[in-house]
Amino acid sequence: MFARRAAMLLTSAERAMSDGLYEEALAIASADDLKGHRQVEQLLGRLAELLLRRGQERLLSKRFDEALADFDRAGRCGHESAKVSEWRERAHKAMEDEMRLAGNQKEALAVAKERLGAGSLAGARDALGRAPIDDPDAQSLSRAITGQAERSAAALAAAKSAFNEEDFASAVRHFKTARSLHGKLEGLAEFESDLVDEIVKRVRDAMAGGGGLALARRLHGLLEDVGRSRPGRIELDEALKLAESAARCLGEDRYAKAGVLLGRLAQLVPDIAWIKSAREHLEGLEKSRRALLEGPLGMLCGLSTSRAGDEPALNGTITAVPRPAAPREAPPLRADDGLIPRRLLLRIDGVGSFLLLRGDRVGIGRAGSRTADLELVSDLSERHAEIIRAGEDYFVVSMGGVDLAGRQVEHALLQDGDRIRLGKRVRLTFRRPSLKSNSAALDLGEGVRTTGDCRRVILWGGPLLLGNTRECHVQLAERTGGMILMERDGQVVLRPMGFGGEVTPIFLGQVAGIGSMRLSLMAWSDGSGTGRVIG
Repeated sequence: MFARRAAMLLTSAERAMSDGLYEEALAIASADDLKGHRQVEQLLGRLAELLLRRGQERLLSKRFDEALADFDRAGRCGHESAKVSEWRERAHKAMEDEMRLAGNQKEALAVAKERLGAGSLAGARDALGRAPIDDPDAQSLSRAITGQAERSAAALAAAKSAFNEEDFASAVRHFKTARSLHGKLEGLAEFESDLVDEIVKRVRDAMAGGGGLALARRLHGLLEDVGRSRPGRIELDEALKLAESAARCLGEDRYAKAGVLLGRLAQLVPDIAWIKSAREHLEGLEKSRRALLEGPLGMLCGLSTSRAGDEPALNGTITAVPRPAAPREAPPLRADDGLIPRRLLLRIDGVGSFLLLRGDRVGIGRAGSRTADLELVSDLSERHAEIIRAGEDYFVVSMGGVDLAGRQVEHALLQDGDRIRLGKRVRLTFRRPSLKSNSAALDLGEGVRTTGDCRRVILWGGPLLLGNTRECHVQLAERTGGMILMERDGQVVLRPMGFGGEVTPIFLGQVAGIGSMRLSLMAWSDGSGTGRVIG
């Protein structure tokens, strides 16, 4: 009876195995009635080989779960356990690699989408190259990249057409669309250059036309943020800012200040004839104003030019100490009267000397140059480079090129700590100690010094912080309290940091102090001797 049942089970197992029903064959061969049977052992050996072969095929097809199930069944057959274990490990490793690859591909698609949204089509294509070609999302993204490139090219074509028709507002609008879609589109940079140059030219032509400043402002407004870092645009921004400030001062009857601003404007755009005439008229107005203030009417209404000695005395917190040799105190330095020089020497007892350069545009050139604000004895040209303040930002500009942090540039945004090299020997380090003030500084490198032994050149564009913290433009001893040197209501004043401190005006060539500390301001000499920069 037992032999007949075993024979029937073996026959059923053989038939199932022949039909590819390996799971059923294994279940039959594993019955208790067949344990130890010699023919069953042979059948299980053949079945194990078949399961291994099918598992390998499934592994190649990346059907990892089914492959592992086949390897487990082969192991239950009890034959060549080492071979079965090897294939099971291969399956696990292949499954882990596939999961890692899928994660990387998913990440690549996410990066490609992000770069596409930012208009970096080249970056999007690069990221897409790490995703599977047959992936539906990858294929959709590839079509999106192609479509965005086509839209960008169409926008650039529309911008060029509008430019040719002198519709600059539409040209700028279409250009910005093309740039947002594909920032590296071929021909985009060249068109931006042409567009900015043409509008800048028209703005300059409008400015030269005398009454065309309103038109110049409208044309300038068309540019918006296009070409903002280009030298021509930077110069134009500065010129219009000076013109608007001069017009505002004229409307406020501040004729001397308006004349000073027009003088700076004439340096930027020397080919505009009306500036000279306007300055002459302003000079005449200022002379007439002063004559009136010094006459009987001015005296009667208390508006005549006052002497410092007539002013009420300040308390002892901050004092103005007159020079012994001066019979009368000089009037306080005032910006609106044009009495504050563009270049000042700040001396602090026990600390050192500092060169203060006022204005939004500072020229750097060789010694003896009449066009440079900072003159260096070196191999530089007369005006080798400029540092320009535009709002809260500073730019270095040079048509001959400067070395900024090891790379040659014609114009670049400056960051705190940037190292600037001019010519062969001049080394400068740009510093922006405090974001609370628009003032910045240039630290002089080895071999670049001043005859007055200036420790630092300060680009004075806002409150000047004097103290012992890192954000101060001038470092004082730890025991000394902080102070602020600033222009307020058109006048240079000094006050302690914090609230409620007493304020005193600063007099040219005289000494002001707080506690045991003394400081003074004097004009920076154009000639040889004290004040000339050498290096």
